[in-house]
This record gives sequence, structure tokens and C-alpha cells, in this order.
Amino acid sequence: MVGPPLKNFAEDKRFFLGSGSFGTCVYAGILEDGSEVAVKRMVIQVCEGAAENEKKILSLIETKKSPFIVSYRNFVKDNRFMYLIVDICEETLDEHVHSQNIDYLRIHGRRMIREMLTGLKFLHDQGILHRDLKPSNILVDVEGHMRLADFGISRVLKEDETTVYTDEKGTEGWMAVEVIQTIEQIGKGRFKKKFDIQSAGMIAFFILTRGGHPFGCTKYERMANIVAGNPVNLVNLDDLDARQFVSWLISHTIRDRPYADEALLDPFMDNIDYEEESRPTSILFLEEYHN
Repeated sequence: MVGPPLKNFAEDKRFFLGSGSFGTCVYAGILEDGSEVAVKRMVIQVCEGAAENEKKILSLIETKKSPFIVSYRNFVKDNRFMYLIVDICEETLDEHVHSQNIDYLRIHGRRMIREMLTGLKFLHDQGILHRDLKPSNILVDVEGHMRLADFGISRVLKEDETTVYTDEKGTEGWMAVEVIQTIEQIGKGRFKKKFDIQSAGMIAFFILTRGGHPFGCTKYERMANIVAGNPVNLVNLDDLDARQFVSWLISHTIRDRPYADEALLDPFMDNIDYEEESRPTSILFLEEYHN
């Protein structure tokens, strides 16, 4: 049982929200003030470095806050596990996109992309590089808005720096070309803000096509085509403005990609209707947990 500030928390399948790599599990919980939260449980022996890094990043973000970044509540640990406590969200972007029809995504897709890029701009303005952008690392809150999450391998640029030299990590099929090209090298590789942008472009395509990927179907095909600069599925975007926008974000040459603030100024991001039907909040807990 995790101590304060949690009032109620149980590692029970009734409150299980999802799982991640290296034995990470996410459960629902309730704080002393009655608010519902997500409790991300990580095995200390396996995840201590990533967990401490995520705590550091979220603590840094918390000083300024953004509506498009998951909100950090607390961080505690016992002898076996570390628990990261954040605001609860409805689902991942991966789940959200596959639960909608294409008409919904045509209406709301640009707004979803704009929110993702706004969250990314916020991170980059703080000198934070996400380094693992993918649909399962973006959460959708109860109002349907995007929130960037999972900062276990994120890094912070020092003042006046444009590049972080670090171990090359990420998720196969969602890495920028420059990351893939340096995976086999000895020592640390470089990471820049525009590496995140290419991943964001892949996610934009994912949203607009209801789960597609511009560089192919399997992760191996995607990795090869990313390195080759061959977006084989880009033609599947019928909207020419959308195709041009995504093509810009996933440009093979880094100098041809925009920064997040530049992408947000593109005409494709203009005139977005933010009026949405309200979405009911899910009932996540049994009655006794509210008493």
C-alpha cells in the first residue's frame, strides 16, 4: 500500500489501467482530497533510473504547467516499487484513435495534432526533449484533449545548448532517422528538438488515417523506410493540405523540418473548431472507495 497522499489504492485487477515495458503497471487511486489519479508502479531494480528521470522531468514541468502535459502529483517508493502519481486520463491516443470512426478524426484530427504540438512546444521551450513520442505515450483526458506523457528517457538541454549527447533510445518504428542511424555506434549519440518533430509527424499521420503509419505497416518496414526517406503510405492522405503538412514534419533532412512553434503557424493548423460535445467521465472506482 502506498502511503500519503493516497487515500485509497490497491494493486487489484478491478483498478488496473494498463501496463508498459519492464513490468510497469498503472492502477487507479484516490487522493486524500478525493481526486482520482493514475498510479504508475515501477520495479525499482529494473526502472529506478527511468523513474527518477521521469520524476525530475515532471517536477521541472510542474513549475509552469501546460494543459497538454500530464499533471504530476507525487512520487513515493517502498522496498520493491516506485510509484509515480499523475492525473488520471481516459485512454491512450492509440486506444482513442482506434475507437473512433474516420469521420470523427477528419473533424477533430487537426485539433488533436495542434494540442500534441502545443505540448511539444511547451517541452522544447523548457529545453526538454521527449525522445519517445508515440501514440501510446500520449494520453487523452476526460474532455478528449491530448496530454504528452512518459518521460522516462527524456533529457534536458543545458542553457544555450541545441543538442543533448546521450544513449540512443526510443521505440522501433517511431524513431527519427538520425536516431536509427546512430543506434549501432559506440558511445553516446546526439538528440535535437527536430528529432521529436519527425516522430510527431508520424503521429499526425496516425491520427488522420485512423491508425496508419507513413513509413509502412510492420516496425521493420517502417525502420527501413524511415532511414531511406521513403514515406510509402503518404499518398493515403486524401487531403492535400494534410499530406503537405505531414510531409513537412517527417522530412528526411533535419533542416527541412520545422520547429514545433513553426509547425503551429502553418495554415493547416488554422481555423480549428474547438467546440466539442462533452464526454462523460468514466466511473473508475467501486462505491466503497468513495466512502
